[in-house]
Amino acid sequence: MPKPPRDLSYFDKVNYVIDAWADPCEAPWYIYVESLKPALLSAFITLTTFGWDDIARGYWRPKGQGRRSGKKRGKGKPKARRGFPELGELLGENLPGADEIKGRSWSHEGRWMWAVDTAAQRLLFRWMVADVTIDFAYEFTSVLYETGWCRNAHKGRFSWSDTAWKPVQGGAWHEIAIFDKDYEQRPPAWHIDSGFVGNGPATVAYAVSLRERPPFAKPSSFQTRMVDDDTNEVLAQTGELQTRPDGSIEVPVLARLPANMSFNLQILHDGAWAEYGQSVVTCQET
Repeated sequence: MPKPPRDLSYFDKVNYVIDAWADPCEAPWYIYVESLKPALLSAFITLTTFGWDDIARGYWRPKGQGRRSGKKRGKGKPKARRGFPELGELLGENLPGADEIKGRSWSHEGRWMWAVDTAAQRLLFRWMVADVTIDFAYEFTSVLYETGWCRNAHKGRFSWSDTAWKPVQGGAWHEIAIFDKDYEQRPPAWHIDSGFVGNGPATVAYAVSLRERPPFAKPSSFQTRMVDDDTNEVLAQTGELQTRPDGSIEVPVLARLPANMSFNLQILHDGAWAEYGQSVVTCQET
Protein backbone atom coordinates (compact mmCIF):
# COMPACT_ATOMS: atom_id res chain seq x y z
CA MET A 1 0.00 0.00 0.00
CA PRO A 2 1.53 3.37 -0.98
CA LYS A 3 2.51 5.81 1.76
CA PRO A 4 1.72 9.52 1.62
CA PRO A 5 4.76 11.74 0.94
CA ARG A 6 6.34 13.42 3.93
CA ASP A 7 6.19 16.89 2.40
CA LEU A 8 2.98 17.35 0.44
CA SER A 9 4.19 20.72 -0.90
CA TYR A 10 6.31 18.81 -3.43
CA PHE A 11 3.18 17.31 -4.94
CA ASP A 12 0.22 18.95 -6.59
CA LYS A 13 -2.61 16.46 -6.99
CA VAL A 14 -1.27 13.00 -6.30
CA ASN A 15 -1.84 13.19 -2.55
CA TYR A 16 -5.60 12.75 -2.94
CA VAL A 17 -5.18 9.56 -4.96
CA ILE A 18 -2.90 8.14 -2.26
CA ASP A 19 -5.56 8.90 0.35
CA ALA A 20 -8.14 7.14 -1.81
CA TRP A 21 -6.08 3.95 -1.93
CA ALA A 22 -5.04 4.00 1.72
CA ASP A 23 -8.39 4.98 3.23
CA PRO A 24 -11.30 3.40 1.37
CA CYS A 25 -14.65 5.17 1.43
CA GLU A 26 -17.68 3.14 2.43
CA ALA A 27 -20.27 5.37 0.78
CA PRO A 28 -23.44 4.18 -0.97
CA TRP A 29 -23.43 4.14 -4.77
CA TYR A 30 -25.40 7.36 -5.20
CA ILE A 31 -22.70 9.32 -3.33
CA TYR A 32 -20.17 8.16 -5.94
CA VAL A 33 -22.54 9.24 -8.73
CA GLU A 34 -23.10 12.70 -7.23
CA SER A 35 -19.35 13.15 -6.66
CA LEU A 36 -18.66 12.07 -10.23
CA LYS A 37 -20.88 14.68 -11.90
CA PRO A 38 -18.71 17.83 -11.42
CA ALA A 39 -15.48 16.07 -12.47
CA LEU A 40 -17.15 14.46 -15.49
CA LEU A 41 -18.64 17.76 -16.64
CA SER A 42 -15.28 19.53 -16.28
CA ALA A 43 -13.51 16.82 -18.30
CA PHE A 44 -16.15 16.95 -21.03
CA ILE A 45 -15.91 20.74 -21.32
CA THR A 46 -12.10 20.58 -21.53
CA LEU A 47 -12.14 17.92 -24.26
CA THR A 48 -14.73 19.74 -26.36
CA THR A 49 -13.33 23.27 -25.98
CA PHE A 50 -11.59 24.65 -29.07
CA GLY A 51 -9.99 27.90 -30.22
CA TRP A 52 -9.52 29.89 -33.41
CA ASP A 53 -6.30 28.01 -34.17
CA ASP A 54 -8.27 24.74 -34.37
CA ILE A 55 -10.78 26.32 -36.76
CA ALA A 56 -7.94 27.69 -38.89
CA ARG A 57 -6.26 24.28 -39.10
CA GLY A 58 -9.50 22.67 -40.17
CA TYR A 59 -9.98 25.34 -42.82
CA TRP A 60 -6.45 25.37 -44.28
CA ARG A 61 -5.22 21.81 -43.74
CA PRO A 62 -4.60 20.12 -47.13
CA LYS A 63 -6.51 17.03 -48.05
CA GLY A 64 -4.73 13.83 -47.06
CA GLN A 65 -3.32 15.33 -43.85
CA GLY A 66 -5.01 13.57 -40.95
CA ARG A 67 -6.16 15.40 -37.86
CA ARG A 68 -4.15 15.03 -34.69
CA SER A 69 -6.34 12.32 -33.16
CA GLY A 70 -7.00 10.49 -36.44
CA LYS A 71 -5.36 7.29 -37.67
CA LYS A 72 -4.19 6.24 -41.10
CA ARG A 73 -5.17 2.89 -42.49
CA GLY A 74 -3.51 0.69 -45.05
CA LYS A 75 -5.07 -1.10 -47.94
CA GLY A 76 -7.31 -3.95 -46.96
CA LYS A 77 -7.50 -2.83 -43.34
CA PRO A 78 -10.84 -1.92 -41.78
CA LYS A 79 -11.59 1.76 -41.39
CA ALA A 80 -10.07 3.07 -38.20
CA ARG A 81 -12.32 4.75 -35.67
CA ARG A 82 -11.73 8.42 -35.09
CA GLY A 83 -10.65 9.62 -31.69
CA PHE A 84 -12.50 12.15 -29.57
CA PRO A 85 -14.15 14.61 -32.01
CA GLU A 86 -12.19 17.84 -32.51
CA LEU A 87 -15.01 20.31 -32.88
CA GLY A 88 -12.83 23.24 -33.91
CA GLU A 89 -11.32 21.43 -36.89
CA LEU A 90 -14.68 19.91 -37.84
CA LEU A 91 -16.15 23.41 -37.88
CA GLY A 92 -13.23 24.83 -39.87
CA GLU A 93 -13.28 22.18 -42.59
CA ASN A 94 -16.99 22.72 -43.14
CA LEU A 95 -16.83 26.50 -43.50
CA PRO A 96 -17.75 27.97 -46.93
CA GLY A 97 -14.75 27.88 -49.25
CA ALA A 98 -12.85 25.25 -47.24
CA ASP A 99 -13.04 22.68 -50.06
CA GLU A 100 -11.41 25.10 -52.52
CA ILE A 101 -8.66 26.00 -50.06
CA LYS A 102 -7.94 22.33 -49.30
CA GLY A 103 -7.66 21.62 -53.02
CA ARG A 104 -4.77 24.05 -53.50
CA SER A 105 -1.37 22.68 -54.38
CA TRP A 106 1.30 22.97 -51.68
CA SER A 107 5.03 22.79 -52.15
CA HIS A 108 7.05 19.95 -50.72
CA GLU A 109 8.18 22.22 -47.88
CA GLY A 110 4.61 23.30 -47.17
CA ARG A 111 3.34 19.74 -46.95
CA TRP A 112 6.29 18.85 -44.74
CA MET A 113 5.33 21.69 -42.34
CA TRP A 114 1.75 20.42 -42.25
CA ALA A 115 3.03 16.91 -41.46
CA VAL A 116 5.09 18.31 -38.58
CA ASP A 117 2.06 20.25 -37.32
CA THR A 118 -0.14 17.15 -37.54
CA ALA A 119 2.36 15.07 -35.55
CA ALA A 120 2.70 17.84 -32.95
CA GLN A 121 -1.08 18.18 -32.63
CA ARG A 122 -1.46 14.43 -32.13
CA LEU A 123 1.15 14.53 -29.36
CA LEU A 124 -0.48 17.56 -27.73
CA PHE A 125 -3.88 15.90 -27.91
CA ARG A 126 -2.61 12.78 -26.13
CA TRP A 127 -0.91 15.00 -23.56
CA MET A 128 -4.18 16.84 -23.01
CA VAL A 129 -6.10 13.58 -22.57
CA ALA A 130 -3.56 12.42 -19.96
CA ASP A 131 -3.82 15.76 -18.14
CA VAL A 132 -7.63 15.68 -18.26
CA THR A 133 -7.59 12.13 -16.86
CA ILE A 134 -5.39 13.22 -13.95
CA ASP A 135 -7.58 16.26 -13.29
CA PHE A 136 -10.69 14.09 -13.47
CA ALA A 137 -9.34 11.63 -10.88
CA TYR A 138 -8.21 14.50 -8.65
CA GLU A 139 -11.51 16.39 -8.78
CA PHE A 140 -13.62 13.25 -8.36
CA THR A 141 -11.72 11.97 -5.31
CA SER A 142 -11.49 15.47 -3.81
CA VAL A 143 -15.27 15.88 -3.85
CA LEU A 144 -15.84 12.30 -2.75
CA TYR A 145 -13.54 12.52 0.25
CA GLU A 146 -15.13 15.73 1.44
CA THR A 147 -18.41 13.87 2.06
CA GLY A 148 -19.26 12.79 5.57
CA TRP A 149 -19.30 9.16 4.44
CA CYS A 150 -15.63 9.24 3.53
CA ARG A 151 -14.34 11.56 6.25
CA ASN A 152 -15.81 9.19 8.84
CA ALA A 153 -14.91 5.92 7.09
CA HIS A 154 -11.86 5.32 9.29
CA LYS A 155 -13.62 6.09 12.59
CA GLY A 156 -14.80 3.40 14.98
CA ARG A 157 -18.51 2.65 14.92
CA PHE A 158 -21.13 -0.01 15.43
CA SER A 159 -24.79 -0.72 14.81
CA TRP A 160 -26.83 -3.39 16.56
CA SER A 161 -30.54 -4.02 16.07
CA ASP A 162 -33.22 -6.42 17.24
CA THR A 163 -36.68 -7.03 15.78
CA ALA A 164 -37.84 -9.46 18.48
CA TRP A 165 -40.31 -8.41 21.17
CA LYS A 166 -39.40 -9.11 24.80
CA PRO A 167 -41.54 -8.82 27.97
CA VAL A 168 -40.71 -6.09 30.47
CA GLN A 169 -42.34 -5.48 33.84
CA GLY A 170 -43.64 -2.01 34.73
CA GLY A 171 -42.95 0.26 37.69
CA ALA A 172 -39.12 0.01 37.62
CA TRP A 173 -36.19 0.74 35.32
CA HIS A 174 -34.97 -2.22 33.26
CA GLU A 175 -31.97 -2.54 30.96
CA ILE A 176 -32.80 -3.47 27.39
CA ALA A 177 -30.93 -6.11 25.39
CA ILE A 178 -30.13 -5.87 21.68
CA PHE A 179 -28.76 -9.08 20.16
CA ASP A 180 -28.15 -8.72 16.41
CA LYS A 181 -24.95 -7.09 15.13
CA ASP A 182 -25.29 -5.14 11.86
CA TYR A 183 -21.62 -4.04 11.83
CA GLU A 184 -18.94 -3.17 14.33
CA GLN A 185 -15.53 -1.55 13.90
CA ARG A 186 -13.97 -1.50 17.34
CA PRO A 187 -13.68 0.52 19.41
CA PRO A 188 -16.46 1.42 20.28
CA ALA A 189 -18.36 -1.82 20.92
CA TRP A 190 -21.70 -3.21 22.10
CA HIS A 191 -22.37 -6.47 23.98
CA ILE A 192 -26.05 -7.45 24.31
CA ASP A 193 -27.03 -4.99 27.06
CA SER A 194 -24.10 -2.57 27.42
CA GLY A 195 -21.83 -0.49 25.23
CA PHE A 196 -18.32 0.97 25.41
CA VAL A 197 -17.27 4.24 23.77
CA GLY A 198 -13.52 3.74 23.32
CA ASN A 199 -10.52 6.10 23.31
CA GLY A 200 -12.33 9.14 21.93
CA PRO A 201 -15.72 10.84 22.33
CA ALA A 202 -18.59 9.35 20.39
CA THR A 203 -22.18 10.00 19.43
CA VAL A 204 -24.63 7.31 20.53
CA ALA A 205 -28.17 7.02 19.22
CA TYR A 206 -30.79 4.42 20.00
CA ALA A 207 -34.48 3.83 19.42
CA VAL A 208 -36.91 1.45 21.08
CA SER A 209 -40.61 0.63 20.67
CA LEU A 210 -43.15 -0.38 23.31
CA ARG A 211 -46.50 -2.16 22.97
CA GLU A 212 -49.09 -3.79 25.20
CA ARG A 213 -48.82 -7.39 26.37
CA PRO A 214 -52.30 -8.97 26.68
CA PRO A 215 -54.08 -9.73 28.93
CA PHE A 216 -52.42 -6.95 30.97
CA ALA A 217 -53.67 -3.37 30.86
CA LYS A 218 -52.14 -1.08 28.28
CA PRO A 219 -49.33 1.16 29.55
CA SER A 220 -50.17 4.88 29.44
CA SER A 221 -46.71 6.41 30.04
CA PHE A 222 -43.16 5.53 29.05
CA GLN A 223 -39.62 6.73 29.73
CA THR A 224 -36.20 5.74 28.45
CA ARG A 225 -32.69 6.82 29.39
CA MET A 226 -28.97 6.20 28.82
CA VAL A 227 -26.97 5.52 31.98
CA ASP A 228 -23.27 5.34 32.90
CA ASP A 229 -22.66 1.67 33.57
CA ASP A 230 -20.14 2.38 36.35
CA THR A 231 -21.66 5.30 38.26
CA ASN A 232 -25.35 4.98 37.25
CA GLU A 233 -25.26 8.65 36.22
CA VAL A 234 -28.02 9.55 33.78
CA LEU A 235 -26.43 10.60 30.46
CA ALA A 236 -29.64 11.23 28.49
CA GLN A 237 -33.32 10.87 29.39
CA THR A 238 -36.63 11.52 27.66
CA GLY A 239 -38.83 12.27 30.63
CA GLU A 240 -42.36 10.87 30.89
CA LEU A 241 -44.05 10.36 27.52
CA GLN A 242 -47.69 9.47 26.88
CA THR A 243 -48.35 6.33 24.84
CA ARG A 244 -50.96 6.04 22.11
CA PRO A 245 -54.46 4.83 22.96
CA ASP A 246 -53.38 1.30 22.01
CA GLY A 247 -50.46 1.47 24.50
CA SER A 248 -47.69 1.70 21.89
CA ILE A 249 -44.89 4.23 21.39
CA GLU A 250 -41.56 4.58 19.53
CA VAL A 251 -38.82 6.79 20.99
CA PRO A 252 -35.36 7.81 19.67
CA VAL A 253 -32.58 9.19 21.90
CA LEU A 254 -29.29 10.86 20.97
CA ALA A 255 -26.31 11.67 23.22
CA ARG A 256 -22.62 12.59 22.87
CA LEU A 257 -20.50 10.65 25.33
CA PRO A 258 -16.91 11.21 26.48
CA ALA A 259 -14.09 8.72 25.89
CA ASN A 260 -13.69 5.45 27.83
CA MET A 261 -17.27 5.27 29.05
CA SER A 262 -19.46 2.22 29.49
CA PHE A 263 -23.21 2.73 29.19
CA ASN A 264 -26.51 0.87 29.10
CA LEU A 265 -30.03 1.66 27.96
CA GLN A 266 -33.03 1.52 30.27
CA ILE A 267 -36.80 1.81 29.94
CA LEU A 268 -39.71 2.38 32.36
CA HIS A 269 -43.48 2.15 31.87
CA ASP A 270 -46.48 2.39 34.20
CA GLY A 271 -48.27 -0.82 33.19
CA ALA A 272 -48.05 -4.24 34.82
CA TRP A 273 -46.39 -5.88 31.84
CA ALA A 274 -45.59 -4.72 28.30
CA GLU A 275 -43.24 -5.67 25.46
CA TYR A 276 -40.32 -3.77 23.97
CA GLY A 277 -38.70 -4.44 20.59
CA GLN A 278 -37.88 -3.07 17.12
CA SER A 279 -34.82 -1.60 18.83
CA VAL A 280 -31.52 -0.33 17.44
CA VAL A 281 -28.40 1.25 18.92
CA THR A 282 -25.64 2.94 16.92
CA CYS A 283 -22.39 4.62 17.93
CA GLN A 284 -19.66 6.48 16.00
CA GLU A 285 -16.51 8.25 17.13
CA THR A 286 -16.63 12.02 16.65
